[in-house]
Amino acid sequence: MARIPYPERLPDVVSRLPVPLNVFKMLSHAPDLVGPTADLGLILLTGSSLSPSTRELVIMAVATETECAYMAVQHTPIALDAGVTRTQLDAISAGHHGGEYFDEAEISALTVASSLLLSRTIEIDVFEAARIRYPERQLTELIMLVGYYVMVAGLLNGTAVDIDPWKEVDAQPSSGD
Repeated sequence: MARIPYPERLPDVVSRLPVPLNVFKMLSHAPDLVGPTADLGLILLTGSSLSPSTRELVIMAVATETECAYMAVQHTPIALDAGVTRTQLDAISAGHHGGEYFDEAEISALTVASSLLLSRTIEIDVFEAARIRYPERQLTELIMLVGYYVMVAGLLNGTAVDIDPWKEVDAQPSSGD
């Protein structure tokens, strides 16, 4: 249960969303932040030059590291639709970002995310390895993706935003791919 009630009156921007997610309802306590936050999220989801599967792997890594259940539930079906396998989701959930589960580019993206999440910076060797696989635009987008979802996880976890009930069924754990 959310730690503070959702506002009764939502800004127009939330009402215009295809689905008024609880995260944006909660953010409506700061109405001037809703539009810019939703816009940046939409750009990162639909306008990024990162592949959808890489984007979702990184989001799921952020969800795991920040222990953000809402984010994990919300993005599991999106990740699966983007081509991420259940095995990869299980590996990320267990804290594995390498080995046979991911290709070299995915490992690099997950290592960048892990570096940012754990030390708030990117070690030079990790950064240089990522530059080999990702052009500057994608590397910048990757860094912003991690930062955005860490920020959102802070709101979700800090206020205990309720998982949208219609998403709970879509994200049940499975056995295998």
